[in-house]
Amino acid sequence: MSGPDFIDLVGDDGSPEELEQLRRGHDLLLAAGPAPELSPRVAEAPASIAKKSRLPRRRRGAAFIVAAGAAAAAFGIGLLIGDRSSSEFSTAHVYPMHPPSGRGVARASVAVGDQDAVGNWPLLVQVSGLKPLPKGVWYALYLTRGGKITELCGTFNAKREGRTSVRMTVPYKLKGAQWIVTTTTRRGNVLLTT
Repeated sequence: MSGPDFIDLVGDDGSPEELEQLRRGHDLLLAAGPAPELSPRVAEAPASIAKKSRLPRRRRGAAFIVAAGAAAAAFGIGLLIGDRSSSEFSTAHVYPMHPPSGRGVARASVAVGDQDAVGNWPLLVQVSGLKPLPKGVWYALYLTRGGKITELCGTFNAKREGRTSVRMTVPYKLKGAQWIVTTTTRRGNVLLTT
């Protein structure tokens, strides 16, 4: 890949994890290359629209290119500063979660990575729609078999915005298991299930 040097663009301030994520985003943008040239069909508006426009043709084309560039820049920035907890996570399987009734806004997913050499499974739990809990109370992710809770996978808090990403690691056998989310104070009250 050729293009601007990464360190010249962003410097070397930041944690190694942040710099690595920015480097991956930089490399992806370089790999994507420049945007293709606009075809004449896209570059010029139909006559019916052009008559309504107050901008001359050249300015309309320039405005379109600027808008397309801004959209591409917004995408690139989102890619670079996106959710840091999902970086460097190779997903082998994803289990979507929903409220048991099927109604409600809360949703989650449990992404399971590849098992390591000693039998641990990395998990990436991404949650939306759960409200922050009072101090001393947490959400809990459990493994279930046959409708019974068998193992605690971990606990987490929810952000005020309702979106949370948490990494966990479990050594349990996952084949045939299901997942649920409850709270630490009301283990029997299932909020989310697979």
